[in-house]
Amino acid sequence: MTGNKSLFSTLEEKDLEILIEMGNEENSVSGVGTVVFRREHGAHITLTDVKYVPGLKKNLVSITMLEDKGYDVVFSKGKVFLRHITTRQVKQIDS
Repeated sequence: MTGNKSLFSTLEEKDLEILIEMGNEENSVSGVGTVVFRREHGAHITLTDVKYVPGLKKNLVSITMLEDKGYDVVFSKGKVFLRHITTRQVKQIDS
């Protein structure tokens, strides 16, 4: 989920009638699409079925979605790391 419309490579805007509650705020899902991230070594991660939630201040990524894309997600000492299952490359995720 993201509130940043510019991240989408494709976006179908529609009211999905889903409300997202974060703290004291409530936002509705206003679309769904595809987001492509380019890793520092040039490879791309494509996330599909990403929800567009205007007003959402942080991006939220499903751990299961990342695992389905070939990554292990490691939490260690207050930090988060992605490790590609095939190449074993590790990337720390900034919060």
